[in-house]
Amino acid sequence: MRTDNRKLCLAGMLAALTTFAGCSGGDGGEGLDAGSLQCGEAARKQFVLSTSREWYLFPELLPASVDPSQFATAEELLDHLTATAREQGKDRYFSYLTTRDEDDSILGEGQYVGFGFRSGGDAVERPFIVDVFEASPAEAVGLRRGDEIIAVDAGSGFVPVSELIADGSSISDAFGPAEIGVQRGLRLFRDGLEREVTLTKTVVTIDPVPDAFGVQVLPLAGTTGVGYLNFRTYVSTARDQLRAAFEYFRSRGVDYFIVDLRYNGGGLVATAELINDLLGGARSRSDVQTRTVHNPSKSARDTTRYFLPESRSVRPVRIAFLTSSATASASEININAMAPWVEVAIVGEDTLGKPVGQLAFDLGGCSDRLRLVSFQTENAAGQSDYFDGLASTLDYACAAEDTLDRPMGDPEEGLTAAALDWLGTGRCERVISPGAARAKPGFAPDASTRPVPRRPTAAEQWLPGIA
Repeated sequence: MRTDNRKLCLAGMLAALTTFAGCSGGDGGEGLDAGSLQCGEAARKQFVLSTSREWYLFPELLPASVDPSQFATAEELLDHLTATAREQGKDRYFSYLTTRDEDDSILGEGQYVGFGFRSGGDAVERPFIVDVFEASPAEAVGLRRGDEIIAVDAGSGFVPVSELIADGSSISDAFGPAEIGVQRGLRLFRDGLEREVTLTKTVVTIDPVPDAFGVQVLPLAGTTGVGYLNFRTYVSTARDQLRAAFEYFRSRGVDYFIVDLRYNGGGLVATAELINDLLGGARSRSDVQTRTVHNPSKSARDTTRYFLPESRSVRPVRIAFLTSSATASASEININAMAPWVEVAIVGEDTLGKPVGQLAFDLGGCSDRLRLVSFQTENAAGQSDYFDGLASTLDYACAAEDTLDRPMGDPEEGLTAAALDWLGTGRCERVISPGAARAKPGFAPDASTRPVPRRPTAAEQWLPGIA
């Protein structure tokens, strides 16, 4: 879950080593030597340690004493600082170091360097293409939802996926670094046939609400139709698309909805709040949407967000949210925030379980950005402890299979069909076993279920399985 992407600067820290520039950047020192000191590993480690001591949501779980010199990198130090919270399931690598450019690119523009698809599957050894982004290299070579990746060629011949991940690597590692021009060959399997394609990484722009299938009105007996919204990622570029989608739903008079978040790992909280406002046509401006809580030393920053319905907001009777083990963070905020106010269900798998969010802290004059778990979000009923997923907190959690041989939003696709059934009957044919999604291999950004890339990019942090 993201905040409003505010960048907090830390002035005056480590004065003996460096001078911190303002939020807008700057060289941070006089000459190359000063810059080297400022952005060197000692400064990076002290930056991580000092920021964590002040802002970490679980200060009581930080080690009492730490010697930064015992760690080779700031990344290793951060992993050490968050180890206890990770063991308790409260910070499963949710705190991480990235760069300002990568972070701003994915959250501000919906852009990243890659091939333009997402992979997932029921087993680590069998990754499937689950979504292909428009105007991407993947679309250009004809990749389709449901293609199985069986081997990857990094330039020395095809290697089976089972061998590539034998050392604990993820399939994302086999796709190479996030650099323009990186090439990979993929051997794919579909309908009994194999084929090979070659892909070259470039800048890919994600369409948050796909034009082809992202907004639909599906038929359901006894209703004016079901508004279906496929939402890929919580980026700032989604706002106009979301408003247009709900304007369309409102014009059609629909009051039953499917919000497809099955692969959505989160993003900007402000975008989640907008979706709640658009679903909150029946709410008043005194109705609580969410409360945000920081650590005790930062309690003065705690806030309450009320609903702000718009002219295009709808009044749902029921909402079915399509989910998987990759559904996390801002996606979970939407589900949790609406639960006290309208009849909701999750359909698919249990969610990841991430009721916490990261603030962004920049090391002035350097490229580093620390995304640190710094707050927790609760709904109007005070529900915020869903670290094991949302299924156990809801009245309705319907189990269903993601059938990759059908497009998302097709009434006969597994999750969509199960959602339509629940919307019509108010009953789950099968019930999700809480936490089951993380008990088996998947593609959630959670080391307990699948090896993550050795050094995830900002895009991989928020869009697990992206390539």
